This record gives sequence, C-alpha cells and structure tokens, in this order.
Amino acid sequence: MLAAYPKDVRFVYKQFPLEQIHANAMNAAKASIAAGDQGKFWEMHDELFKISKNLEMEEIRKKAELLGLDMKKFDVDMASPQTEKIVRDDLELGRTVDVQGTPTFFINGKRVLGTNRSLEGMKTMVDEVLKQQPKG
Repeated sequence: MLAAYPKDVRFVYKQFPLEQIHANAMNAAKASIAAGDQGKFWEMHDELFKISKNLEMEEIRKKAELLGLDMKKFDVDMASPQTEKIVRDDLELGRTVDVQGTPTFFINGKRVLGTNRSLEGMKTMVDEVLKQQPKG
C-alpha cells in the first residue's frame, strides 16, 4: 500500500498485546517500544515475530542484544511507566474502536473487513477515500 500510494497513505502501527492468549505479549509490546527509543522499532518487531511462540524475557533480551541495543537503556525503558502507558493507551484506543484481534486494519477510520483485506480490496478502499478528498 505504501509503495502504491507513497504520497497518500500513511501506516500507523498500534500495540494490541493479547495478554489473555499470550502471557508475554505485554513484554513483547514494551520491548518493541524500548527498541524504538533507540531507533530499532521495526527491527525488534520483526525479530519478535520470529520467536512469537517463545517470548520469554530472556529470549526478548537476546533479540535486543542481537540488534546491538544499549542494554542498560533497554532495561530502563522496558521498566519505564511511560513505556507501559504507551502500550495501555494503544490498547484502550483499540478497545474503543472494537478491535478484538490482530492484525486489524483501518483505512481512514474504517475497519477493513472480509474481501477488502486483500491488496486489491484495500486499494479500492483507498481509491474511494481519495475520490472524496478535495482537489487542490
């Protein structure tokens, strides 16, 4: 989508750790934010998905080390109330818009459902939004 609409689409990622299903989901969410504080959000995100079946803190820390993060800063940021607040705020926003699972996509505030979840379906949704935008 970003390649197809480089000037019209912005991707916003929100945390929605499913703690009731994944015991370590909160730590994984906080780890990606803590890594983001060192400019490595997406790298950590990708590494955590590789180990999604084993998100024990020891494994998360191994990934942080692999990425070359400053581990003292990482540990401080993981324990920071601000980091947890970011995740909790994202969770609350998700609940407000009735997110119940991941991934959930929205285009211009409208949930992407069913057949629209394909690339072509999402492009159709974006095209409809763009048609409604004022020209100029």
